Amino acid sequence: MSKKIGIIDLGSNSVRLVIFEIMPSGAFRLIDDIKDTIRLSENMIDGKLLNDIAMHKAVKTVKLYRKLCNSYGIPCNRIIGVATAAVRKAENREQFLRLLTSSTDINFRLLSGEEEASYAFKATIYSLNIHEGIIVDIGGGSTEIISFRNNSIINSISIPIGSVVATETFLGKDSIAPDCLAHLEDYVGKMLKEQSWLWQEKSRTLIGLGGIIRNLGKIHRKRIEYPINYAHNYEMSIDDFNTIYEELASLDLKSRRKVKGLSSKRADIIVGGLAILKAIISICSPSHIVTSGFGLREGILFDYIAGTNPRVKFKDALSFSLRNFMELYGIRKNHAKHVCFLALSMFDQLKPLHNYGDDVRKLLEVASLLHDIGISISYYEHHRHSFYIILNSRLTGLNHRETLLTAAIAASHSDDNFKEDWQRRYEKILLPEDIELWEKLSVFLKLAECLDRSEMAVIKSLECQVLGDTVKIQTIRDGDAELEISLANEHSNTFRKAFGKSLSVT
Repeated sequence: MSKKIGIIDLGSNSVRLVIFEIMPSGAFRLIDDIKDTIRLSENMIDGKLLNDIAMHKAVKTVKLYRKLCNSYGIPCNRIIGVATAAVRKAENREQFLRLLTSSTDINFRLLSGEEEASYAFKATIYSLNIHEGIIVDIGGGSTEIISFRNNSIINSISIPIGSVVATETFLGKDSIAPDCLAHLEDYVGKMLKEQSWLWQEKSRTLIGLGGIIRNLGKIHRKRIEYPINYAHNYEMSIDDFNTIYEELASLDLKSRRKVKGLSSKRADIIVGGLAILKAIISICSPSHIVTSGFGLREGILFDYIAGTNPRVKFKDALSFSLRNFMELYGIRKNHAKHVCFLALSMFDQLKPLHNYGDDVRKLLEVASLLHDIGISISYYEHHRHSFYIILNSRLTGLNHRETLLTAAIAASHSDDNFKEDWQRRYEKILLPEDIELWEKLSVFLKLAECLDRSEMAVIKSLECQVLGDTVKIQTIRDGDAELEISLANEHSNTFRKAFGKSLSVT
């Protein structure tokens, strides 16, 4: 039986609740997400004490979140509460945490900077197919920086400045003086100058976590009219970052609020947060920026799942996400896995016809496993439903282009033509050779689907040969496969169009 948990993140800028449903297998889904901007880091008394107004507002918000959790049937012992930088540096933190517990019956754990960095790291490796780089998590009151390689933390540091603190201490919220901005960048640079691991290796990927960097990505997507409004795994060049940063820094608050994609609740603090990022970029010289939609809360979730379900094993981000999807959407696993086996067998044996490598093979594998996911909406037109579910889901471990191609390949598995105008709509994401790639991989999936039409796995394996102008696929069967072979041969014209050769399935 599934269970639900709530995670409340009491941050320096906002208080946020996420609610997840977790299956016995460890599969999970987000079912609610709510936040309120509290700004605990603002107007601290002598820079040391949380003020009474902020504390009581936080308590009131947490009470409301507890009621929401209770409406989902989540008891207080399954609400994970964490507090970060603003509470960490407050001298009256113990008083505040006691007030929270006595008022809400939720025990909040005060995270150290090292623990925040650890959760940011887990959120990254569980959700991105990136094995080396720099993670930067900019919060309201602190910034965590992590260097990692091969799923291991190499170095990390937490510095006590985030977007709210930077704005309040150095910049102010309206017009920003260039000398104040330079002072802030210099201040952050001096805090990091002893961290030689930041500048010893250049041209690494910088992975940005937190609301400030997600909002940066949204501004960029609006600016270039990017066709997918999805923050996770969105890539941006350093030049584009510099352009947006310099523009925002030149505007007053009223003008910043008019910038497309910029949240009105972050307009006053975004320049402070981006100035921190600018200082880090100046030191570590990354090749580009990747924004992450996962962060502290997801890191806590992954830690909870691993701690409560020892059967859950993490191999890589994509495999972890695939298992999750197949469980949540009730995919017929035996059929999906057999179709995948047949499709990959054709791909591998007919490599002289296409010369694609493992990166392309991965797309066919994922599309094969998820091709029937649209049946969760309706059997009729389910190939179209599969396209939209895969494209708009949080399938991790693939970049946006790979996700789009996977969705299109999966949607092309049936006899019904996939007539959506996806090639034109998403052309900014595609490469010139991607349409040919889609056509060829779609043929393999169509044939594999036909060859398991009865869903009884009567065709155990395939032997593929290229004989002049003909490709012969011989089936090794255990039972009557007349239906499967007949259906596969109906795609001979489609095969010829894609590969320029006749097809014979026997």
